[in-house]
Amino acid sequence: MSGHAIHIKVDGRTYSGTYQVDRKLLTVTTTYGRKSAEINPRVAHETLAHQLLQDLVRQEKSRKGSTL
Repeated sequence: MSGHAIHIKVDGRTYSGTYQVDRKLLTVTTTYGRKSAEINPRVAHETLAHQLLQDLVRQEKSRKGSTL
């Protein structure tokens, strides 16, 4: 999937993904999931992408047996 690369650090580890904008929807994709949100004109695309990536990381870490 083509898109813009993003990286965040959580608990000393770096996590990466890509985000893509399609009309009014921003979608973040990682190796362990995908999450979308409607774009707010007051929030930068990269900021929203970082928030979605952080949500995905938290969800994956909370799963039983996750190795993240």
